[in-house]
Amino acid sequence: MTARQVPRFQPEALGALVPFGPTEVEPDGVTVAEADFARSVFPHVPFKAARFTVPPGGTSSPDQHAVQEIWVVHAGSGTLEVDGGRSLVGPGSLVGFASQSVHEIFADQGEELVIYSFWWPATDE
Repeated sequence: MTARQVPRFQPEALGALVPFGPTEVEPDGVTVAEADFARSVFPHVPFKAARFTVPPGGTSSPDQHAVQEIWVVHAGSGTLEVDGGRSLVGPGSLVGFASQSVHEIFADQGEELVIYSFWWPATDE
């Protein structure tokens, strides 16, 4: 491909893209956009997903809920706290949370964190 050529998406690939809903900004500066599977070729997936960002020096609010959840850290580094235990995470980190665990992420490494979250109803664990 020369510098003048611009890669183009194939029309059939467009049907596989999952759009995101509007981005919401929380009071702590965290942004959240939920995946809109209803407007995709996957309208009945058994989970939900979102992309969220935490600004440098910021933190997500502590979260606890009755679903199981997985986070994939796409960009940035920070400190993850789960039920009082802490660990560093960065690009490519994959972390899971059991139902009712308290979890929070700190963008304390000077970078914005970009995280993808996937969650589904808790089953007997």
